[in-house]
Amino acid sequence: MWRATIRGLFARKVRLALTALAIVLGVAFVSGTYVLTDTLKRSFGQVFSQTAANTDLVVRSAAPFDADRGAGGAFFSPRTRMPDQVVATVAGVGGVAEAGGSLLGSAPLIEADGSDTIASAGVPSLGFSWALPDGAVGPLRVVDDGVSRPPQRDGEVAIDLGTAQREGFELGDDVVVVTADGAEPFEVVGFFSIGDSSDFGALTVVAFDPATAEVVFDAEGLVDQVLVNVDPDTTPAIVQRDLARQLGPGFEVSLATDVAAEIQQPVDEFLDTLNNALLGFAGVGLLVGAFIIFNTFTILVSQRTRELGLLRALGASRRQVIGSVVAEAAVVGLVAATAGFFAGIGLAEFLLWLLPRIGLTVPGTDAVVLGRTVVACAVVGIGVTVAAALAPALRAARTPPVAAIGNLRPTGSAPLVRRAIAGAVVFGAGIATIVFGLTAELAIEFAVAVTFVGSFVLFLGVVVIGPLFTRRMATIVGGPMPIVLGVTGTLARENAKRNPRRTSATAAALVVGLALVSLVAIFANSVKASVRSSLSNTVRADFIISAPGFTAFAPRVELIAASVPSVDDIVALRFANAQVNGRSEMIAGATVDGIDSVFSLGFTAGGTEGLDDRGVILSESDAETYGVTVGDRLAIWFPRLGPQDMTVVGVYANRRVSGAFPVDLMIGMGQFEAGFGGAQQDTLVYVTAQPGETAQAQRDLGLVLASRFPNVEVNTIEAYRVDREAAIDQFLNVFLALLFLSEVIAMLGIINTLLLSVYERTREIGLLRVVGMTRRQVRRMIRGEAAVIAIIGSLVGVAVGLVWGWAVVTALGDRFIDQLAIPVTQLALFVVVFAAAGVIASMIPAWSASRLDVLEAIATE
Repeated sequence: MWRATIRGLFARKVRLALTALAIVLGVAFVSGTYVLTDTLKRSFGQVFSQTAANTDLVVRSAAPFDADRGAGGAFFSPRTRMPDQVVATVAGVGGVAEAGGSLLGSAPLIEADGSDTIASAGVPSLGFSWALPDGAVGPLRVVDDGVSRPPQRDGEVAIDLGTAQREGFELGDDVVVVTADGAEPFEVVGFFSIGDSSDFGALTVVAFDPATAEVVFDAEGLVDQVLVNVDPDTTPAIVQRDLARQLGPGFEVSLATDVAAEIQQPVDEFLDTLNNALLGFAGVGLLVGAFIIFNTFTILVSQRTRELGLLRALGASRRQVIGSVVAEAAVVGLVAATAGFFAGIGLAEFLLWLLPRIGLTVPGTDAVVLGRTVVACAVVGIGVTVAAALAPALRAARTPPVAAIGNLRPTGSAPLVRRAIAGAVVFGAGIATIVFGLTAELAIEFAVAVTFVGSFVLFLGVVVIGPLFTRRMATIVGGPMPIVLGVTGTLARENAKRNPRRTSATAAALVVGLALVSLVAIFANSVKASVRSSLSNTVRADFIISAPGFTAFAPRVELIAASVPSVDDIVALRFANAQVNGRSEMIAGATVDGIDSVFSLGFTAGGTEGLDDRGVILSESDAETYGVTVGDRLAIWFPRLGPQDMTVVGVYANRRVSGAFPVDLMIGMGQFEAGFGGAQQDTLVYVTAQPGETAQAQRDLGLVLASRFPNVEVNTIEAYRVDREAAIDQFLNVFLALLFLSEVIAMLGIINTLLLSVYERTREIGLLRVVGMTRRQVRRMIRGEAAVIAIIGSLVGVAVGLVWGWAVVTALGDRFIDQLAIPVTQLALFVVVFAAAGVIASMIPAWSASRLDVLEAIATE
């Protein structure tokens, strides 16, 4: 049996290689994903670990809850800044060798032409104060070039070496840094590293002397943290305990390594999310590949019916027959997994090379290949292949030897009846799960998860019952074929109808990918429709001032904009996390005067009166969640003030004032500043112009802000909407590009299935040639069959995608999306494109069929 299996492999090596290619692509995605994210983790981990260099302990104000999960992450924590007298207190504690105060905040560097910031959108530009000029404590280290030094006075700055090398800065250059007061010139007096790391990727870091940092970060007499080194004759743990006892409960004394891990954690979580998302796309590709393998081995086993029957007659057991087919699949899977593993490493290396060239510079390091990656590729590649081949193997073993030798295939409708029953059960289970996810009182993330699981189960039900409606669909879809292609069109349609199981399995490979493509298109279109609706119905302002990627900017922007004569009302929004009734929630601080002018919140109860006097306004969904209405008290726990009882003064319906994420809870700016520590930064500023002066206001705002704050943009509501929609389209394009992999694999499936089908129908094609069919007509027949299969897969895929899109958008509707918008033209284009791709995929099988030798073909059994 082993010799027969090996001979079988070499006899069908081309067909099996084409089958393996589907698994190669899927495994390559798995391998590339792990290598990419593991490399990024190690790369950033090496940088963040160096933030603890030359520091034993870090003293910060205590966080009453998980405050570092707020806007800005661990770098721009809403912890309260401390009076700089705490540095002397810390230095006086026994066992402390050195102590230096440190400020940190946002300090964007401006490009040489003054047009924009150097940092990539969404990547923070960090500024530090040099804790002690002699470097006795803290991770900042002057580069040993003989001339670099720490900044010592106003007007001097040091820049991280990586940024300096990328941007071509040299010592003595004048650079522009955006401070709390606006863009200011500084002289570059030094380059530095953080610990042993000088390459921070897209991150830009600058450093000031302590006095200048207080001005730059608007933090006179304050520090964000105190960096501590302990005496050699004691231990950090002992000094940590003594400092905590001396400073009291308002402060937190942490090991420097723990603070470094805290800074790294959000990045690791993001990379974990990215890893899971990419593995999800890899899973889609592997699922499509599984359909192809199942189809291929079904046909191969069917073609080998007589061969397997003879083996049974010669004494081979059912187990040996199953083992032979499974072993064949295992060898294919092993080869595919190996090739996919190495292809994935190459893919990751290419992406690491590509990222800096599209503006996403990462700290340099070699590609990381962990043992887990090797195991995952082996398990996935071999496991998927063997699992997909198992059903054909069992079917081959169940065929009686006499029937197999006679090449007699089972007939009858019983299998389709069983399919109908099983498919109906699975389909019903999917519908029930979707309904449960949409109607049960679940947290939104669980509701979406349950709904998506139900949608996938529904898809499996469609796959199971596919053969029942495939023949009817082939009749309808192939209806125009005889008119367009004549008799070859009729034959193409009948070939697609002949084996509904095979046609259905081939089309199913298209269905899963196209369903996901349709889901993403519907989701993105619904988000864009929600953005358009929210901005037109909720925002009354003429302009929105923002920075790329929703990065925050100095509150001075609002003050400067408010001073423009042509400006009427202005409202700033800033965001941070607090605990509301024990639940973490994002809170918006808003300039109270002008809210009713720039927003149409649609109050269903109360309004903004009293908002500046310990008041709070909530969206209807939040009011329902917390069970409050106007006049009730709501407990909010602020980082600086602790728990505070706030009065609900209004409940509103329109919550998407940002044009992106919902804003469910607002407090007055005064209360926000009192309640939150850290650097106060705005995220959005809404502006209305004086009557009849809209154009003048835009010109004035552009002129006054361009020179002082080139990191912000002044957009009309329409321009802001276009910018938001462009960001959504970018998201859509990335997802479509990733999902394209599954459709490439599906096209391989069409090629493979048609090649095997041509081989199976060799005698039939030969007889058609004998009775007068030309080679051109043979090619048309094969292409027509491929078109029918591709159109069926595309139509079913779009239909399933519509259900998926409706279910997911409905599940998200309470929080993120206001309306369902179906991109009809785009979905129709998907059907046309993938039908055309199916025809293109059939070129090789069509050419192969037309090149058959007629005499050899009719002599084939």
